[in-house]
Amino acid sequence: MEPVKRKSPKEKLRVKSSPTAAAVPAAEPAPAKRNIAAALGRKPSRKMAREMLLLETRRLRVVFSEIAERYLEETEGRIASAIAAIEAKSLPARKIGKLLEAVQGLSVKSRKGRRKDLARIEKVTETLLKGLEE
Repeated sequence: MEPVKRKSPKEKLRVKSSPTAAAVPAAEPAPAKRNIAAALGRKPSRKMAREMLLLETRRLRVVFSEIAERYLEETEGRIASAIAAIEAKSLPARKIGKLLEAVQGLSVKSRKGRRKDLARIEKVTETLLKGLEE
């Protein structure tokens, strides 16, 4: 067995002050997020601000379209599953009458494209699905 060689205090200091240790900087905290104006060091010009506004508004339009498309697919899927359940099941006349009344009671103005009409359609669809589960 070889004896363990211990370093003298001078050798320990030499290791700490070696050139490689000095070359590695201490870890600094990550810089905070900056906005574009801070990155430029000044306020963006009116033209640049207008271009940024146009880009963000176009992005907003795309996001809205994606969300609306996803909502449409989900709601149509629920209505399709209600249709499939009605076709597949033999329902009692009382339940058919109750569900028919819910659908016929729906009052929407499709030409206006209002959110509350979408909510009404979704509510009727949920009523149908709940009624078909019973």
